Amino acid sequence: MNYVVQPGDTLFSISQRFGVPLSELQRINRIFDPSDVHVGQTLFIPVMPGRPPGRPQPESPEDVQLNRRITVLEREVTRLNERVRDLNRRVRLLERPRG
Repeated sequence: MNYVVQPGDTLFSISQRFGVPLSELQRINRIFDPSDVHVGQTLFIPVMPGRPPGRPQPESPEDVQLNRRITVLEREVTRLNERVRDLNRRVRLLERPRG
């Protein structure tokens, strides 16, 4: 089945919701960086044996807490990746021949 990423979703939360291993979602959707998903992106969710398609798995309080922590870490990774890109741009500007 297909799933459109919603605000607040992470690849981890989607994997938990549909009972699909994170690594399987990454492999099937060719996502190398699990923090590299965005709102509106369509992901293929494989139907796992014994689970009807589209039936979310209920989350325990521990899952909710873990999901929040992962979301915070994924946002931090995104912020740091943006900072690295900015620094690389600045270095390229400084490396340009002058004259």
